[in-house]
Amino acid sequence: MQRTHWIMIMRATAALFERSLVSLSRYPKVKLAKIELDEPQAYEVLVKISSCGICGTDHEVLNGDLPTGKPCVLGHEGAGIIEAIGSKVSQFKVGDRVIISFPSCGKCRNCLRDQPRYCELAGPLSFGFQRLDGSHAIRKANGDKLYGNFFQQSSWSTHAITLERNLIKVPDSIDLDLMGPLGCSITTGAGAVLNELQPQAGSSIAIFGGGSTGLAAVMAAVVRECETIIVVDPNSNRLKLAKKLGATHVFKSEKEAIAAKIRLLTKNRLDYSLDCTLGGKMVPAAMESLGILGVCGMVGGGSPLQTFKLDHADTLNGKRLIGIVGGGGKTPDTHQHIMQLHEQGKFPLEKLVKFYPFKKINDAIRDSFSGKVVKPILKMT
Repeated sequence: MQRTHWIMIMRATAALFERSLVSLSRYPKVKLAKIELDEPQAYEVLVKISSCGICGTDHEVLNGDLPTGKPCVLGHEGAGIIEAIGSKVSQFKVGDRVIISFPSCGKCRNCLRDQPRYCELAGPLSFGFQRLDGSHAIRKANGDKLYGNFFQQSSWSTHAITLERNLIKVPDSIDLDLMGPLGCSITTGAGAVLNELQPQAGSSIAIFGGGSTGLAAVMAAVVRECETIIVVDPNSNRLKLAKKLGATHVFKSEKEAIAAKIRLLTKNRLDYSLDCTLGGKMVPAAMESLGILGVCGMVGGGSPLQTFKLDHADTLNGKRLIGIVGGGGKTPDTHQHIMQLHEQGKFPLEKLVKFYPFKKINDAIRDSFSGKVVKPILKMT
């Protein structure tokens, strides 16, 4: 098949982020525009995107905490149907229903140790806005350069080029459009509990941040039969939702001495804490809240220059702080487990989401930034 034919049929509508936040009134804005896509390389597939979530990592690019060239196409929680495959794709076929998750190289020592979330090339694969060979999968309709390949997908678009290693098949019995957020935020929160912290039944956990990642962690803590599940967040509506999802106690995070309140509640025996906030500002409180030998997981993003301080003597009480990327685990194992839990009624993801037509993407971004909606999902058709 000639390349010119591929370009003719591989047209897409994408959301372009072109201006800096400084020039905007309050929330960053994007505009829809026609783009062209390259044909899939050997290990790539073309996915017709059905839906895509809006995630905190998209926020970090939009608000300038993570740098990017412009114009760029974001989106890394895509779900859709495969329309074309590269010459060496072996695990998927045209017509498969898939979600697109974290990229990994499959060749570094961490990938070979079954730790793809900690791939040595995860940085350039996710935030390099190009393929590893330096080429670009998308461009403007007039041929001008466009920064794409965000998480090797850039799925705020009607079509996306992605790696075979990114994909997870979705059973026909499951709502495909609901599963896109498993690509990042939902798996990040739930996986941190299920894969990394692995709390025992009857244990206690405090979750800092009541966004989609934190609330996914709440649902996972319920699955693990934690006896005490505490959620800390400034948003009253999110705290109410956390209670509905299984949280036993909630605290507003703007109140002072939150760690002291948690220690009092748990009698200084909090087993686990999990920071799901942007910027790491709550990590010291999450550590301070723990009892002796407690474990704190940190999944929230933020500026690469963000730092925090811990109390040395307190940390010496056997406390551990672990960084967790993408919930740990492997693709597709974690995603399949969460989908199974959802089918069993144990992971009510639908309670977190609101759907928006693609043309209303700026409304979805605004509602996500403001906290009005926990997890906006764009529907492309």
